[in-house]
Amino acid sequence: MQFSERVTGKREKSMRTIPGRKSELDKRSIMMQRLYNGLNKIPFILSARRYNLTISHEKKFVWFRAAKVATRTILHHLGRCEVSLDVEHANFIFYPPKVFDDYFKFAFVRNPWGRLISCWNDKVIKKNSFRFDESDYKEMRNFEKFVDFVSTLNIERCDRHLRLQAALIDLNNIDYLGRLETFDKDFKYVLQRLHLPEKEVISRNVTFHKKPYQEYYSEDLVKKVYQIYRKDIQIFGYQF
Repeated sequence: MQFSERVTGKREKSMRTIPGRKSELDKRSIMMQRLYNGLNKIPFILSARRYNLTISHEKKFVWFRAAKVATRTILHHLGRCEVSLDVEHANFIFYPPKVFDDYFKFAFVRNPWGRLISCWNDKVIKKNSFRFDESDYKEMRNFEKFVDFVSTLNIERCDRHLRLQAALIDLNNIDYLGRLETFDKDFKYVLQRLHLPEKEVISRNVTFHKKPYQEYYSEDLVKKVYQIYRKDIQIFGYQF
């Protein structure tokens, strides 16, 4: 077998996570990731970035998971439909796009201002997921201070819950982009494409807000978040 076939041939569709350990790749997949890491600068062979992927070889789909955009809800629904997930919940892995040419590739996005509020409520107010020390955590419970903190991050490489959605999705190799704002309609389309039953979708891990996300923002905060997430706002066409 030629080198290019070893890297991009059909056998590489066997990428898998370990049964019962949904975020851990199996031994062979880890070895392939090490190989991909050495090849990731070669164009047309590998994805330019690492992505959070869920893959089913049976249903032939690749889902680019954008954190805080109904990921638990979608995973739960796929489970209810008894979909066999070969790569269940892998984080930040390379994949060879040409190998998955005939797979249905999809993702979901949401309004960046709303997504940031959801992240803050869930990952800061509800629990200290970012492991701030005691004094910083007290400050981060003030949303304006949290926005200031986010503004210091490399927004293309930081924690997946805060990272640009455009950096979490291979926009050059996507077949369908749904939106949280029209989730019921858009996810119905995904289910139809995958020939899955359209059961009632049960929302999971939903962060309930005491008020609409717009009410958390001052005029200055709207502008600050625009500057942080300008790329997402422009690419996906969102407005405050």
